Amino acid sequence: MYRRVLVTLDESELSESVLPEVARMASGSEVPLTIILTVAAVPAPTLQSMPDAREVPAMLGGHLGSIALEPRLVESTGQALRRVDDELKTYLEGKAQPLRDKGLTVETVVRFGDPTKEIIDYAKTHDIDMIVMATHGRTGPSRTLLGSVAGRVLASGVKPVLMVRPHPDVDQKA
Repeated sequence: MYRRVLVTLDESELSESVLPEVARMASGSEVPLTIILTVAAVPAPTLQSMPDAREVPAMLGGHLGSIALEPRLVESTGQALRRVDDELKTYLEGKAQPLRDKGLTVETVVRFGDPTKEIIDYAKTHDIDMIVMATHGRTGPSRTLLGSVAGRVLASGVKPVLMVRPHPDVDQKA
């Protein structure tokens, strides 16, 4: 019996293909909590674009000289983190609502950093019983060369992992 299920999404149609499976799995059972998690890279500050010229003419103390133009910070890293966090929370809430409408209790979580590490850390520290993830379904050399977050989470052995292969209608390039 799974009490706490962690579902990972990455804003792709491929990752979202797990949601109908989660709904089927939880319907009629006693899964009290489903957690939908997404992990994003830490955003960089945004700088105002500057013209190609690095120096511009200027009057300096009555003499013609030049001053260097520096890009102007438009959004700090902290501001970018808050913006991305808000955007991802809105995305996750949109994916959680249909599950809630079916009677599931769903929490949404946004983390920043390496997806594999963050998923494993979250599963370890939040009493997760099972992780549900989409897989591209690659086999052989392409899987070995490309690797995947799902494959690394599965290989970690941290928790049972249900890997859902998307329906053929889902774009496998995601």
